[in-house]
Amino acid sequence: MSDFLEKIIEFAGEYDMFPETGIMVTCVSGGADSMCLLEAMLEISRRHGFEVCAAHYNHRLRGEESDRDETFVREYCSVRGVPFYSGSGDVRDHAVKNGLGIEKAARDMRYGFFYEAAEKTGAVRIATAHTADDNAETMLINFTRGAGTAGLSGIPPRRGSLIRPMLRLSREDVLHFSEERNIPYMEDTSNSLDVFTRNKLRHNVIPILRGINPRLNEAAAATAAILRADEEYLSQVAEEFVKGKLRVESGRPEAGSGAGVSASANELLCQPFAVSSRVIRHICGGSLSYEHVKAVLELCRRRTASDSLSLPGVTVYREYSRIVFVSGQTTGADGFEPICPEEGSSVVIPGTGLNMSCKSVICGDTINKSLTSFLFKYIDLCGKICVRPRREGDVIGFYGHNGTKTLKKAFIEHRIPVRKRALIPVIADDNGVLAVYGLGTGNRAVPGPGDLALQITFVETT
Repeated sequence: MSDFLEKIIEFAGEYDMFPETGIMVTCVSGGADSMCLLEAMLEISRRHGFEVCAAHYNHRLRGEESDRDETFVREYCSVRGVPFYSGSGDVRDHAVKNGLGIEKAARDMRYGFFYEAAEKTGAVRIATAHTADDNAETMLINFTRGAGTAGLSGIPPRRGSLIRPMLRLSREDVLHFSEERNIPYMEDTSNSLDVFTRNKLRHNVIPILRGINPRLNEAAAATAAILRADEEYLSQVAEEFVKGKLRVESGRPEAGSGAGVSASANELLCQPFAVSSRVIRHICGGSLSYEHVKAVLELCRRRTASDSLSLPGVTVYREYSRIVFVSGQTTGADGFEPICPEEGSSVVIPGTGLNMSCKSVICGDTINKSLTSFLFKYIDLCGKICVRPRREGDVIGFYGHNGTKTLKKAFIEHRIPVRKRALIPVIADDNGVLAVYGLGTGNRAVPGPGDLALQITFVETT
């Protein structure tokens, strides 16, 4: 067996890449790297016992040349008796519709197809032909974009079912193996154009760096391994914080308008930046920039009771001592449309997660202290009953307490954040507020034993 194949087997063994049985999808573009990967997997599979199939994705970016590559791979697989799967898509259209760069759009569509092919075939591994040169280039690209340790860790040898068996081999090794085994491949003419970031680095920067250190690939691989270990450890610490310190916020009005998670602002600030930044990115989906993360931490430092920050895909709120992360831009500021409850009715109040029912009852001897079910003496009600959000100037005198206060002050005293207030049902008649869901009933229209009363009850919907 050749030195090329032995290096692949040794490297794959370190990361348990090769299964003893099952199917491996080998991603084949038609270029030298992927054609050599296909041949290597076919030969190694005979020793390890897994089966090999090929998957090719046509990006439709190079016109006839793209179709030429697909035809080449298809015919080669036919001659070699390798099961072949192909896919294609309009990368430019996908990029425009989703606000992506061409390279990012192509990668997303390509990998999406590879995973679909794996699911269709029942494959247990997906092998790509990334080399040590690709790894060094990727690290430099991420460096120019201001990446942290995750980006500077380069291309991972394995991520779940996705494996890169040739990651320790250079492009020179690949070409030597291709020549040795007489493996044909197609040249991608776009690789000679400096219109893509990777090509600019490959043609202009990498040669200079190799002049400084001829063993650039090995140096990059060593750096990537160190940073990957650091990243794994710090991510584990952040994960422990997420599991132990985050609190799930439900969609109920008293808990918040819109589901989300929250953390203590002080506890988040007490973490080293290496941990707090990872916690924030974990909560927000990992797409935040360095500036975004700093903005969240600045929100933690503010002394205001209520504040908010809009970030890509998430809104972050300062709610007293906690920082709350809610997906999307939902704030609940508009509340809900007022509802006039009718005898025997049952209705869901949009956006609150509550079902409201209304009926007539004869009061018993027990004083009603519920914060979710309210009784009002019919004869003392004035005009039409309405369930609505809080309005400017609303006041209430709570039953059993002296004086009145504005609902704004009541919400502040109960530490109800601003974003939640518009979705808390207020029961009122023509003379003003009668009760507030979650806070209590007022001192007007309070029924006594034996009185005919209107009962309005709120129940959380499932």
